[in-house]
Amino acid sequence: MADTLTYAVVRADHEYLWKVYGPANDMTGGYVEEGDLARLLRAPTRATARDCYANQIAHWFHVGPETDVGGGWRTDPKVREIAARHLCEEGLARLLDGIQF
Repeated sequence: MADTLTYAVVRADHEYLWKVYGPANDMTGGYVEEGDLARLLRAPTRATARDCYANQIAHWFHVGPETDVGGGWRTDPKVREIAARHLCEEGLARLLDGIQF
């Protein structure tokens, strides 16, 4: 889905999630940012950066934020907008139903 979104949109979505709710849980274990860094070094373009941001957003929705206290992010209208842009229909439905991925 990221390839249909602009760099600016994906970056803004990433910044909102990380600033308001914190990074995705286990960013150095379950998700390794080294892959993103390697891709950026091989092809330092906005498209590559957009795709790296999108990968991190997808991981964020898959595992939740690192400091998830009570899952309040699930009811945030802005988070729901971001989810609608980045998740497939099944992923979005699971998020809105509060089902753990």
